[in-house]
Amino acid sequence: MRKIISQDDELFHVQLGADHPEYQSVALRRRSGCKNYKVVEVDADKLIHYSNLNRPDFVIAPVECWQPSEREAFFQFLAPPRPLEKPVEMPIISFNDECVVQYVRKWCFFKVAVRHRRIYIGYTNGRHRTRYLYYAGAKLIPVMCPDSDVSALKFYCGP
Repeated sequence: MRKIISQDDELFHVQLGADHPEYQSVALRRRSGCKNYKVVEVDADKLIHYSNLNRPDFVIAPVECWQPSEREAFFQFLAPPRPLEKPVEMPIISFNDECVVQYVRKWCFFKVAVRHRRIYIGYTNGRHRTRYLYYAGAKLIPVMCPDSDVSALKFYCGP
């Protein structure tokens, strides 16, 4: 559900699972001033799948593997805002498609170049947010992405 709160700010409400304690939805706001970015609602399962295909040092572990204090910190961070606070910004992502070359040893001294395509989601901001929303039972997550990535993102991660 989308709600416009000012000319630049829009709020999107993410429905969480019924078993999430204390609150069952999170309000995410569009970052103001990002004119070349669109908001796209994506399937949480597909988003996590393509996020996991990023380089291993950029992939965030599932929330079940986090320390309890880190889990509690994100629980509080995503909680409904108090009267003078703004809602949290939504994740900002890019959809990446690159050709990867691996060299495979065929014979004793010879290597063969093997090319394959790697499709993954990269984050400008919001890797932990996305993981926690997925853990909390969100099925659809609104994300901001550059105008040039919208069609690919909808094709691969659309609901």
